[in-house]
Amino acid sequence: MRYLIVLVLLFSSCKQSNERMNFLLFKLILLFSISMHSQTQWSLEDCINHAKANNIDILKLQLQNESFNEDITAAKGNYYPDLNFSGSQGFSLGNSFNVSTGVGQLESSFNSFSLSSSLNVFNGFTNKYNLQRAKLSSEKGLADLDQIYLDLALNIANKYLSVLFNKEILTVAQEQVKISEQEVKRLKRLYDAVLTSKSEFLQMESTFASDMKELLVAQNNLSTSKIELKELLDINDIEDFDIEDIDLSYFESAVFSSNSESIFNEALQTNPLLKSTELNSEINKKNIQIAKANFYPNLNLNYSYGSNYYHILGEDDLVFNQNTQRFEDNSFFIQLNNNRTHYLGLSLTVPIFNKFATKANFNKAKIDLEINKVELANQKKQLKNKIKIAYNNVSTAKASLDAANSASYSQKEAFTINQSKYLEGLMTSFDFLESKSYYIKTESDFVQAKYDYLFKIKVLEYYQN
Repeated sequence: MRYLIVLVLLFSSCKQSNERMNFLLFKLILLFSISMHSQTQWSLEDCINHAKANNIDILKLQLQNESFNEDITAAKGNYYPDLNFSGSQGFSLGNSFNVSTGVGQLESSFNSFSLSSSLNVFNGFTNKYNLQRAKLSSEKGLADLDQIYLDLALNIANKYLSVLFNKEILTVAQEQVKISEQEVKRLKRLYDAVLTSKSEFLQMESTFASDMKELLVAQNNLSTSKIELKELLDINDIEDFDIEDIDLSYFESAVFSSNSESIFNEALQTNPLLKSTELNSEINKKNIQIAKANFYPNLNLNYSYGSNYYHILGEDDLVFNQNTQRFEDNSFFIQLNNNRTHYLGLSLTVPIFNKFATKANFNKAKIDLEINKVELANQKKQLKNKIKIAYNNVSTAKASLDAANSASYSQKEAFTINQSKYLEGLMTSFDFLESKSYYIKTESDFVQAKYDYLFKIKVLEYYQN
């Protein structure tokens, strides 16, 4: 880009100079253009693969999908019992009563330990629905990822074709500068030999300067389109970035035998946006079932095992045995063994009234499902209209391309004939320049029509997934 700025400054200064400076500037521009071929070239596939691996939105969705997988793991875990351990350590200061010895004690410590487990036996099949919903959310995440892949690929293809378009426009501009350069040299020799007028020579020199300006504009447009593609790929640190040419013969001769209706029917099965919305409907159905499950009783099987230890501070762990009339050891592990307790039971919770919260959640879940149905119907309607428009755009663009191709061919032939006439002195410079102007326009129109057609094809393929 910095070289282009230098060239523009040179061009501005040499407008007041002679034609030799113009020729020098032209050579510099050609050298700059040729140097583009030595740059690192990326294919369209390279660009898309790089974007898939580095795009921020894609990375966020991939992490979100990992989160969905964790939700599946958690939902599966709800089928298993939980297991918890608890322990406590306490001190009693002041008057207290030793339950082991029946003796009052001022200071003591207390330890308790327990293992507890609970298994849900019935909760209205909430565990089942939660697992199904988690799996559906994961599938929806993959569909959302496919959609962003498609959107990104289309955007990259658009910018990629824009670079190729500007490359061809640059080639057209270079060709016109070469023609103008040759004519300026020829008229300079004739003018020096007093075989042509000064006005005719100056007019051609002015045309050459204008063509040089268009060449600079074309070069700047190419650089700008590359920058836009690099920004989309997030590779602004690569200075020598360039792209590969692609085989356009397939696109130029492509004929879509299917109609828009068949493309739409295919899109109904493959379009990731529709798939995501349909999966969201299934998720809403599971939300309804989960909300409905809250009307049912909840039954849990509970088990716990525990023990405790009691110690009088400052004394040995002894207990008086009434049978033997002796004090016996009552240390930590002996107490834990003697104080073991087991608990096994069922707990039943029956919902009776919770301020209408369960009913409201159930009704809201049904409303969400209806909203999603309306959204899905609207998406299908919009998709059908977009496919019709895209299909018609391809047909129109193909007709425009054929017309532009015919006009370009005819005008090129006409320009070749007129150029010969001009060199033979059978045509005025005004008529020659007018013919040249028509030729440039038809060439540019053809390039524009070609890449417009190519992009319209990519849009239609986008809807075909």
